Amino acid sequence: MVIFGEDGYNLHLQFTPELANDWKNAMFAGMMSSSELSTGNYQYLLQRVLDSMNASQLESKLWLVETLKQLDIEPERVALLAGWFGQYIVPLMFDTFPKCEWIENFEIDHDVSPLSYKFNKRYKDQKKYKVNMRNVMIKPLKFRENPNTPIPRDDIYDIIINCACEHMYPMWKFREINSAVQRNPIFVLQSSNDDQHDDHINCVESEEELIDQARIKHVMYSGSKMLSNKSTRFMVIGR
Repeated sequence: MVIFGEDGYNLHLQFTPELANDWKNAMFAGMMSSSELSTGNYQYLLQRVLDSMNASQLESKLWLVETLKQLDIEPERVALLAGWFGQYIVPLMFDTFPKCEWIENFEIDHDVSPLSYKFNKRYKDQKKYKVNMRNVMIKPLKFRENPNTPIPRDDIYDIIINCACEHMYPMWKFREINSAVQRNPIFVLQSSNDDQHDDHINCVESEEELIDQARIKHVMYSGSKMLSNKSTRFMVIGR
């Protein structure tokens, strides 16, 4: 749902009965079938799910979708890099952009897939959402035996979203690997200056640094936002 206010678009997650049911199943039935439970790591997995649902996670996703809307960008086919469980960004994208027909979440965390499918069951059932286990900093999004053949439409993404740039190598490496696969998609990138976590291996101190890392030439938007966890989030949108 999009509400137009004096200061622009204010987005809200549509907490429908369908969404509530999917999330309930993800939190309980999904976790009960997790492979981590067999090794006694229930609390670890539970904490990770809770971390993925904190206020700052939602704030950054609302900011992203709201900005795309303000820029009149209408995503159709989305590559979501390191989308984690995707319980916020996936419904926000589908509910806000009627033309959005496909979201593919590229992840390396094998615990993500079963829970993400439960969080987003209705989109999986509609064949609009997929989790792809692939390290996008090592392998291209789509493998092609002959790079000279035309790119199938199903292999083309008009927008590539990475809300976890602080967790991986700079995005120029991703672009280098995928230069022969993708055309000229819009990149939506978020990173952070919060370097207190061991898995935050590539933090930045400004949106300019993020632009430079990704080698974005046509900047459509750049900005920063202080989140409720007191960290600063940086976002860049461009080609």
